[in-house]
Amino acid sequence: MFRVERLTKRFANGAGAGPLTLQLPRGSTYALIGPSGCGKSTFLRLLNGLLTPDEGTVEFDGQRLTPANLAAIRQRIGYVIQDGGLFPHLSARGNVSLQAEFLGWSAQRIAARMAELRELVKLPDDLLDREPARLSGGQRQRVSLMRALMLDPAALLLDEPLGALDPMIRAELQDDLQRIFAELEKTVVLVTHDLAEASHFSRDILLMDDGRVVQRGSLRDLTRQPANEFVERFVTAQRTLHAEAPA
Repeated sequence: MFRVERLTKRFANGAGAGPLTLQLPRGSTYALIGPSGCGKSTFLRLLNGLLTPDEGTVEFDGQRLTPANLAAIRQRIGYVIQDGGLFPHLSARGNVSLQAEFLGWSAQRIAARMAELRELVKLPDDLLDREPARLSGGQRQRVSLMRALMLDPAALLLDEPLGALDPMIRAELQDDLQRIFAELEKTVVLVTHDLAEASHFSRDILLMDDGRVVQRGSLRDLTRQPANEFVERFVTAQRTLHAEAPA
């Protein structure tokens, strides 16, 4: 589904991503993990063309991303950011239907798709008429997921979708997202700081450091066969973090 070759993006402060050469085949869930500033979010934005690479290429479903086809390809890639990123002046319903209305979908088609998605994410219908400020963090993320799925995209990118939620809501949404990913069978790339969360969603974890993937594999691979000292330290820090979490 995604294929990148020598993909590189650097900023003035030296941060960024790459060079990266890898493939993310269709129909699986991939977890990107690593410390803050390692390039996870930059890589995600390069995948859907929100950033233009300095070098290298991105291919989506066999098509290289170019200015000419970028708008069409973006309609096939759903995108969810932390805390939803909803437009505050629109209702939840207005946020979800925005792209479909722009593309000229009929009211009947939008209503039918809205009903499917509301059932999928377990969101009560009456909440769709509220503005984002009147929704809880978990509800905003469910609306954001509906918006990302409205056009039935082939792939779904999620950038720290649960990072700002309290532990109980986060655990509930983890289970719901896992169910949704399995049900839809889409290609999913999810960014997280949490190794336990990464392993909850995926057996294919990509651990990044300084813009590069330093190890790719299962949680078992990372914990039992770390590729280098950084991987070992990262895994140890994650274990310590969870061990010290308050009961």
